Amino acid sequence: MMTWGAGWAGWLWMLAGLALVVGVVLVVAWAIQRAGGGPADDAMTALRARFAGGEIDAAQFEEMRRVLGSTERPHGRDGVGVIGILLIVGALVAWIVAGTSGSGGWSWGWGGMMGPGGMMGLGAGPTAPADASVRMAGSRFEPSTLTIAAGETVRWFNDDALPHTASATDGTWDSGNLAPGQAFERRFDAPGSYPYLCRYHPGMTGTIEVLAQ
Repeated sequence: MMTWGAGWAGWLWMLAGLALVVGVVLVVAWAIQRAGGGPADDAMTALRARFAGGEIDAAQFEEMRRVLGSTERPHGRDGVGVIGILLIVGALVAWIVAGTSGSGGWSWGWGGMMGPGGMMGLGAGPTAPADASVRMAGSRFEPSTLTIAAGETVRWFNDDALPHTASATDGTWDSGNLAPGQAFERRFDAPGSYPYLCRYHPGMTGTIEVLAQ
C-alpha cells in the first residue's frame, strides 16, 4: 500500500542522515588517533630505542612488549576508520536511492491516488498562482490554511531539509514522496474544505478551503 512506500523513503532519509553523522564521528576519531599516537605508542618507541641501543636483550624486549600489549598500533583503530568510511558511503547511496524513489518510483506505487495533480521535479517552474502556493519548511505547512476559488491549482513546494508529503486525510489524493526541492500541484474543482497532512510527520497538518466562484 502507499503508506508502506512513503514510510520506506522517509525512514531511509532519516537513517541515512544518522549513518552520515556516526560515520563522520568515527572517521574524525580515527584520524585523531592516527595523528596523536598516544602514550602506548610513545612507550613502544622508547622500548625499541633501548633495544636497538643494547640496553636490553631480546628476552627483556619481548617481556616488556607483552606488558605494553603490542608491538604495533592496534588494528582496531584502522577498523574504526573503515567502518566510518563505509557508513558515509552507505548514507550517500541511501540518499540517492531515496531521491530516486521520490522523483520517479512513486508513479507506479501511488497509481491513481494522486488525483488531478502531479509531482514536479527539481527546478520545475510553478504553474499555480503565487497566492495559491504552500511552502513546506520547519516541519510545517505555510500557510496552514489556504483559501482559493474553485478551479484553481495549489502548489506545494518542499523548502525543508527533510522529505514530506501532502496527503489528504481521507486518502483521496496524495503527492507521494517530496524530496527537498520538489513540488506537487493539484487542482481543486469542487467547493469545500480539504484537510491534509504529511504522512511522515502526522502533526504537520494543513487545510485548503475552496470557495464557489
